[in-house]
Amino acid sequence: MNPSSFIQPAARASLVLVFFAFPVSVALANVGLLFTLIFWLLGCVWGSSLRDTRQALSNPVALPALALFAWVVVAALWSPADGGQIAGALQKYSKFLMLPLFIGLLQDPTTRRRCWQAFAVAMLITLVVTWLNVWFDFSWTRTHNQGFGEDHTVFKDYIAQGIMMSFFACLGAYQALQSRTWRGATIWWCVSALAAFSILFLSSGRTGYLAGFLSMFVFSLLVTVARSRTALVTTVTGVLVALVVAGGTSLALQKRMTQAWTEVASTTGEVTSVGSRMAMIGFTLDQARERPLLGHGTAAYPVLATAHFVDPDWCSVVCVHPHNQFAFFLVEQGLIGLALFAWLLLAVVRQGWGEEARRRALMLAFLTILLVANMTHSSFWLSTENHFFILMTALLMAAARRRSAPDVKAP
Repeated sequence: MNPSSFIQPAARASLVLVFFAFPVSVALANVGLLFTLIFWLLGCVWGSSLRDTRQALSNPVALPALALFAWVVVAALWSPADGGQIAGALQKYSKFLMLPLFIGLLQDPTTRRRCWQAFAVAMLITLVVTWLNVWFDFSWTRTHNQGFGEDHTVFKDYIAQGIMMSFFACLGAYQALQSRTWRGATIWWCVSALAAFSILFLSSGRTGYLAGFLSMFVFSLLVTVARSRTALVTTVTGVLVALVVAGGTSLALQKRMTQAWTEVASTTGEVTSVGSRMAMIGFTLDQARERPLLGHGTAAYPVLATAHFVDPDWCSVVCVHPHNQFAFFLVEQGLIGLALFAWLLLAVVRQGWGEEARRRALMLAFLTILLVANMTHSSFWLSTENHFFILMTALLMAAARRRSAPDVKAP
């Protein structure tokens, strides 16, 4: 028996498992990643892993991802952090290094389709349980709040669920537009609507609100921009009205927005979500001015923050990470690291802009979610969000239209 006949399919099957697992379980996702890496390494000897990865290096996101990870490694040389902290940071950012590996495995159209299906199944389970949780309590869910206007997070924290559900709402709209039957289109439009409303009515995540609003607006704008001016204006106006009406009737959204304004206006020393973020942004900008080009080094932020924020209550929130990936790269890897991160994002924009209208809309809606999430959270430092953004970038870019190869339908 030829080992390659088993190894390559096993590597791809492991990656499919990862796409199902990361929305529901970090532990299972990490097991899937481990098996993916093991079978990929075996494929370097008995399969086509090296050939596939070499081909993936021509993908527009491969070089900036590798350059960013390399700079993270180099920046460890002047870091004040200890070896354990640096190793932990390198482990978190290692998925940038693995991005070409994922793209190589995803060059197979069947694997891409199965990965989309695996992600969709995981998100459908999350969506169904989220809505059922309005009336029924489940002992294994993250929250136990019944009724509308409450947070109904299922597997992850509300920020991660809101981010992923925002993309799932756009993905549902994309699939509805791609459907060749009215029945299929109706089902996907219903899924998209239920996902969007779950963000507004069944979640307390302000990041999810913003990501959902902006991504759905960007998707609707771009999917109709190639049509007549009347269709464009009608669609965009309809989406805006629907979002405003939904937002106006969402008790959860109103409550969280009121809380945000209260936190901004508060002058007390109480630790709040918005107040702590404002403190972290101010601190990271002050630190960045001291070493603007090279930064303070990989894993330096916790060391610097611990020395600055002496109040234990504040430090428990603000000394872990700055809740802003752009500020995180700036303070640790300097302007060079921030520029490399921007290069990666621009590669997605450039590729997405060259796609047909619907794929362009999906890719740039995804990028909108990425930007929102990383301005309010350190998404590439956190496990679930890191999985989501790296793996979805690989899945979207692996099917991207190539100048020298025939187009492949995706998802």
